[in-house]
Amino acid sequence: MYHHVTGILSSKAPGEAVVEASGVGYAMRIPLSTYEALPPLGKPVTLLTHLHVTDDALTLFGFRTAEERAFFLQLIQQVDGVGPKVALAVLSGAPLPHVLQAIRLGDVAFLKSIRGVGEATAKRIVLELGKILVKQAAEPQGEPAPSGRGRKAVPVPAPSVSQLDEMTSLAVKAVAQLQEVPQDVALKAVQRAMDEMRAAGEPIDAVQDVVRRALARTER
Repeated sequence: MYHHVTGILSSKAPGEAVVEASGVGYAMRIPLSTYEALPPLGKPVTLLTHLHVTDDALTLFGFRTAEERAFFLQLIQQVDGVGPKVALAVLSGAPLPHVLQAIRLGDVAFLKSIRGVGEATAKRIVLELGKILVKQAAEPQGEPAPSGRGRKAVPVPAPSVSQLDEMTSLAVKAVAQLQEVPQDVALKAVQRAMDEMRAAGEPIDAVQDVVRRALARTER
């Protein structure tokens, strides 16, 4: 029904965005990969969309690239037992090229490391999409293998207390929404993630990095 929405970005947070077009604000669920690519508030933006219809809700999902949307649709349409929640978790849990490569290689362990993806689901994803993805595209160019997701820490100015408070708030909201858990559970996961980043000497300067780490630490 909706192919894309073009307008002004009026609100954004990890997991959601609102685009205003012709006086209407379109609220969309988005993966972290899309959040990372969004422009500043008040700037023009185009998001590709998918309207998911259930008996009790109409939910609009937004994506920055055609590849993100195509993979999301493959997950929910071709893999038994995978719905929008799990599909968003997969797109949010690791960069898309890493996920695609893991599926092509049959790396069930990598997929299981994404919060919300159990062993049975990981095996179904590999079984249903592995051969399709091998035929669709060559190996990603210029991207590290899935096992090399860690990044080398670089010296950066420490964020202020107010910046950390805002980052914590955004991260908690994103984790609670993406995993559908209470705020207190999300807060504990975010705090553990930030503590681990400090202990490892990693910069806490991007909310999406905190969210990705916290997603793997949300209590099941």
